[in-house]
Amino acid sequence: MLRLLAIFIVFFLPATLFGQDFDIYVSDAGNFDNPPWQILKFDQNGENPEVFINQNLAWPQDILFLEGSNTVLVSNFNTNRISRYNAETGAFIDEFATDIAAPTRMKIGADGLLYVLQWKGNGKVRRYQLDGTYLGEFTSVGVPQSIGLDWDSAGNLYVSSYNGDSVRKFDSAGADLGMFINTNLLGPTNIWFDTNHDLLVSDYDGGAIKRFDSTGAYLGNYIQGVGQTEGFAYLPNGNLLIGNGATSAVKMYDGSGVFIRDLIASGAGNLKTPNAVVIRTRGSGFQINSGLNDAWSNRDTRGQGFFVNVFPNIGKIFLGWFTYDTERPQASVPSMLGEPGHRWLTAFGDYSGNGAVLDIEFTQGGIFDAAIPAPTQGPDGTITLEFSSCTEATVTYDITSVNRQGVIPIRRIALDNVALCESLAAQAR
Repeated sequence: MLRLLAIFIVFFLPATLFGQDFDIYVSDAGNFDNPPWQILKFDQNGENPEVFINQNLAWPQDILFLEGSNTVLVSNFNTNRISRYNAETGAFIDEFATDIAAPTRMKIGADGLLYVLQWKGNGKVRRYQLDGTYLGEFTSVGVPQSIGLDWDSAGNLYVSSYNGDSVRKFDSAGADLGMFINTNLLGPTNIWFDTNHDLLVSDYDGGAIKRFDSTGAYLGNYIQGVGQTEGFAYLPNGNLLIGNGATSAVKMYDGSGVFIRDLIASGAGNLKTPNAVVIRTRGSGFQINSGLNDAWSNRDTRGQGFFVNVFPNIGKIFLGWFTYDTERPQASVPSMLGEPGHRWLTAFGDYSGNGAVLDIEFTQGGIFDAAIPAPTQGPDGTITLEFSSCTEATVTYDITSVNRQGVIPIRRIALDNVALCESLAAQAR
């Protein structure tokens, strides 16, 4: 029995260690302001490294996936840009934002907007919509060499300064509230609040992850024995990953800060200097959200289209399809309102992930703006609705009454709600 148990642990535990499939992405700063630079991808066991991105990089810093548009952002220190890539293939798309004074960390706030730190320049935190629209400077004062940010439960923003050995506090509107921490630090990088509302600080030159309470009082070391620590992520089981530049590895700790092992071994995938660590659930893709509520159409069939309404509280989608009959009616067919060829269908049903299978309902027998005679409604096939992003989807239909099946690619008619959709998709992660 013990032998069988040992075999089970050796051969089966690694694959099920975390209970779900995900990948680990690591930004490799290489030789800092000199290449090689790369974004590496590892499996959930920290193995099977592959180069995910190695183009259009210049001292890469942070990694941020935007599931709503199936893209990933990388901040590039040397070129003052945030570059945009395909989230699945890593292929370069374009520049998301430019003219940033050496961008470091990026994080999406509770308002669904992107906050970006600047190492150089005036050091003020910048804010962007998730489509790249620049909204201006958020903080009233700058933080020199800023490289870590997070919010407390009250919405106050905290920003670390590497050369200032400090953490500065701002209110929810960006007004300066002064120094939160200015002792016991020797080059802070990442900062984040834990479940106890304590602030954890990666002390790059101090060789530790340090803990401070909600007033900024120093509580001691949370993790010791690290060097050039930058980049962190929590695994689904609660274990903490920490980038350790001194050994070119990513270390794993339990929830109490006890070292477990190097999840990503020293130099794996030619890793030199980890400075961002990101977890992405494998195959998670785009998730339907209420930011999809809009008018949609196929550009090849003008004068036809769809209205989509997502109801997240009940997990349902309502779809209205405005189209024409399968054949044009005779010119002699009478019509008083509209024209005889007009047709409309509705569909309703559950959604999950990025898709929904909806029951088509055919309504007939009514009169314009009248309760009597009461119309009748009955089933007439199915529609499968699948979204690939906040701007693109596919309608697959099977209409029973006319025995017609087909696939229609659709896009938003207007882009006003894309930013909302992107922010909701990001929050869903």
